[in-house]
Amino acid sequence: MAISFASAFSFALAFSLGYPQPSPFKFIFASMIQSMTGYGRGSADYNDMKVLSEIRSLNSKVTDLRIKLPVSLGEKEIDLRNLVLQRTQRGKIEMTISFEGDLALDDLDYDKALIRKHFNQLNEIAASLGVGPDQILHEVLKLPNILRSGSNTEIDNTLWDKILEAVNESIDRLIEFRTHEGQSQYNDLLQSATAIHDMCNSIEAYDVERLAYVRTRMKQKLDEYLNGDQIDSNRFEQELIYFLDRLDINEEKVRLQQHCKFFLETLSGDMEMKSKQLNFISQELGREINTLGAKAQWSPLQHLVVGMKNELEKIKEQLANIV
Repeated sequence: MAISFASAFSFALAFSLGYPQPSPFKFIFASMIQSMTGYGRGSADYNDMKVLSEIRSLNSKVTDLRIKLPVSLGEKEIDLRNLVLQRTQRGKIEMTISFEGDLALDDLDYDKALIRKHFNQLNEIAASLGVGPDQILHEVLKLPNILRSGSNTEIDNTLWDKILEAVNESIDRLIEFRTHEGQSQYNDLLQSATAIHDMCNSIEAYDVERLAYVRTRMKQKLDEYLNGDQIDSNRFEQELIYFLDRLDINEEKVRLQQHCKFFLETLSGDMEMKSKQLNFISQELGREINTLGAKAQWSPLQHLVVGMKNELEKIKEQLANIV
């Protein structure tokens, strides 16, 4: 009479609650993490005018920059975009630059000649089609180049330097805000990665007990289905060694410890943009934890795996919010 050893294993599972609390993993690091969320404001004086710059940033998988400028600064938009992207690195970013004062450059005026030209042409077309002119002016005002700068003041080098001063000040405040928020995220990431490392260290204490448990449960289940004299002891030991070899978790445990250390080293390093690197490492952590769960076959060890997965989810949530 034959019996599936894989089926015997399915009868051998039992669940118990709780796992030992991990001991502290000693690391002292300086945070270099920046949150993607932040706000900054800067200003600079120029004659009777004040240059104002505001910038805000939100979470985003890709870099998305939008700049609102006075019409007179249109030619400088590319330079400003390059500056903001270089310093903010990542996130959904919105920047607004404006002017205050008697000589404010953001005063706008309508191009009356252009509006009149568009209106007359569209009015002729509407008349030929038998359409009323009621909405023509409303549509004309939506056309491009209708608005123009109401000031003829040129963007000289001195004014441009003041604009850059205000912009850089707002970005400085944004980075300060991001760094402050990043300190809390750094602490959470450090705590979760340390918890996974400590739980991984706890596996060894369970492993010998786990393998003895699996062997005993297999033998008991076989005895329930077969008489003792029908079991070939030598074959049983061979099959047992085969399955215990498949359940060996030493390689996964070593790799998981190495990934945890690499994660903590990267977290504390001086890399400017850490989120991508840390995301790659967290994916490797997930693979090893899932393999451990598949091989566990014992309730206390499975509880450790659940605890690791919980901490890994916390890590992924935080990584979605950092630069």
